[in-house]
Amino acid sequence: MSKTLSLCSLLLLLMLSVTAHAGDTPGTYTNYQFDPAVTALNSVDFGITVKADPGYRANVFWSNQFSLVGTRSGGYTGMQSNGGSDRMFLFSIWDATEARPGSKGSACVNFGGEGVGKSCRMAHEWQQGHTYRFHVAYEGDQWLGVTVTDLTTHGSFKLGSIRTASNSISPAGMVNWTEYFEWSSADSDCFNQPYASAEFDLPVGNAGSALASISKTSLSKTCTAYSEINKNPAGSLQRNAIGNSSRGAIVGEGDRCVDAQGGEKNGVPAISYNCSGGANQAWVFAVDHTLRLQDNNLCLDVASGSGTTAGTPVIVDSCSGNRQQQWSRVGTQLSNDMSGLCLTSSAAGEPLTTEKCKVAANQSWRLPPSQY
Repeated sequence: MSKTLSLCSLLLLLMLSVTAHAGDTPGTYTNYQFDPAVTALNSVDFGITVKADPGYRANVFWSNQFSLVGTRSGGYTGMQSNGGSDRMFLFSIWDATEARPGSKGSACVNFGGEGVGKSCRMAHEWQQGHTYRFHVAYEGDQWLGVTVTDLTTHGSFKLGSIRTASNSISPAGMVNWTEYFEWSSADSDCFNQPYASAEFDLPVGNAGSALASISKTSLSKTCTAYSEINKNPAGSLQRNAIGNSSRGAIVGEGDRCVDAQGGEKNGVPAISYNCSGGANQAWVFAVDHTLRLQDNNLCLDVASGSGTTAGTPVIVDSCSGNRQQQWSRVGTQLSNDMSGLCLTSSAAGEPLTTEKCKVAANQSWRLPPSQY
C-alpha cells in the first residue's frame, strides 16, 4: 500500500510540471535481439497478458511486430480494445496481395493508412489476466499464418494466412508495443486516456530453439510522465496512463449512470440516467482530479460561475483546468475540490447537483477501476 501511495504522490507532483496537449496519447515499446548465429526463423511465438483492462470503450492496441528476411516488408499481430465495438485479434502484413481466412469468424481485408497490405482479423472477447500466445509460422510457398491460443482456457483459433515475399521471419527488428490509437483525435490528451498494463513475453523462435532477449525499451514522445516499462526475466510489463482510471461508467443510486444529456457537447447537463454503455457515459477519473469523457476534451463541471453554492447544477463542459472541474474521492463520495460540496443525484433524467456532503445513497458513486 505504501508503494502505491508514494507513486500517486509522485505522479501528482509530475502533473504540475507536465502540460497535456490535444492529440497526446501514451505508448510504450520493447525491442528484442537474438543470438547473432540465428539468421532466420520459420516460426516465432509471442505472448501477451493484459494485466489491467482499460475498459470496453478504450482504444488500445497491444501488438507484436516483426520483419521478414530478404524484404523491406514485415507485419504485426496482436489484440485490441476497440472503442466500444467488438474486441479484435489482428494479423497484418505490409505490401501483401493475397490472404485467406482461418477459423470460423475470421476475415481478411485490405488495409491502408500507415502503409498498405492484407490483414486477417477476428472478433474475440479476450479476458484480463489470460495469456494469449501468438504462433506465427510459415506454412510453405511463402504463406505465413497466425494461430492464437488462450493459455488459460487452452482454446485456440487461427486468424488466417497471408502470402508474403519471403520464406522466413527475421530475428532482427522485433518489437512489442502498446498503442493508444486515439492519437489521431485532436481531442485526446494524457488525462482522458485510460490506464492499461500488459505483460509481453520474450519471443521464442523455431519451436523453442531460439530465445530473444530485450535490447532496449522506449516510450512514446507524448505523455512520458505517465508511462513506464518494467523488465523482468520473462519479458516486460508496459504500463500507460498511470494515475488515471480505466474508462467506464460512474454508477450511482438506482444503478444509474452519470450521463452527458443529449450527447458529448459543451454545456449540456450531467444527469443520472439508465446505463447504456455509450460514449456519453464513458469516463476516466484522471490523475489531475478531473472526470473526462471518452475521446473528448470534456470534463464534469460545476455550472454558474464559482459553483460554491449548494444546489448548483453540474454540467459537461470543455476542460479548462479550473478547480471547479476537479473532484476528490472521499469514500464513495465525489467532493468538488473548489466548493467541498458533493456530487448528488435526484430522479432519473434530472440534472446532477452539488450539495452538502452527507451519508446518503444519492451521494454514493462507483467509479471505473484504478489498478495502478
